[in-house]
Amino acid sequence: MYSKQPKKLLIINILDILKRYTDENHRLSQKEIVKLLESDYDMKVDRKSVKRNLMNLIDFGYDIEYSE
Repeated sequence: MYSKQPKKLLIINILDILKRYTDENHRLSQKEIVKLLESDYDMKVDRKSVKRNLMNLIDFGYDIEYSE
């Protein structure tokens, strides 16, 4: 869908995935986010990078619920 994107856009792409695919009744695992990043944005990242960026979004004030 998109051409290869720089890693700097990772946090923006994760936020976009959360807005498009999740709501209060539909959650995504980190593994599912990794798969969507690869299929939708041609980005290969590991689960730890996704978690780190999700924690950054929470620190920036985004209302993201998660469970360990």
